[in-house]
Amino acid sequence: MSDKLKGMLGLAMRAGKLIIGTEQVCLAMAKGRVMLLVVSAEASDQTKKKLRNKCEFYGVKMITPDIEIGELGRMLGKTYAPACVGVTDENFTRAVLKLAEDT
Repeated sequence: MSDKLKGMLGLAMRAGKLIIGTEQVCLAMAKGRVMLLVVSAEASDQTKKKLRNKCEFYGVKMITPDIEIGELGRMLGKTYAPACVGVTDENFTRAVLKLAEDT
């Protein structure tokens, strides 16, 4: 994953526009708050399937950049390793998607 993409996710987190963790993201998707799901490439197949099904059901775009679970947690300043983050802002969603396409 590019440094710019990591930076954009960090900025979204500081702006309060990220939801971190599988269960929290699933709950937020059900409420229509998540616009983009970023899933670690290292997430388990079961987790990826669960998230993919939720994304299809709720109409949320999902990307899986090449990032380790531990790295995702570290770059967001967390002591745990989340498998995914949900972006809740339209502008951050566009920016993250553009940066993901560029890599």
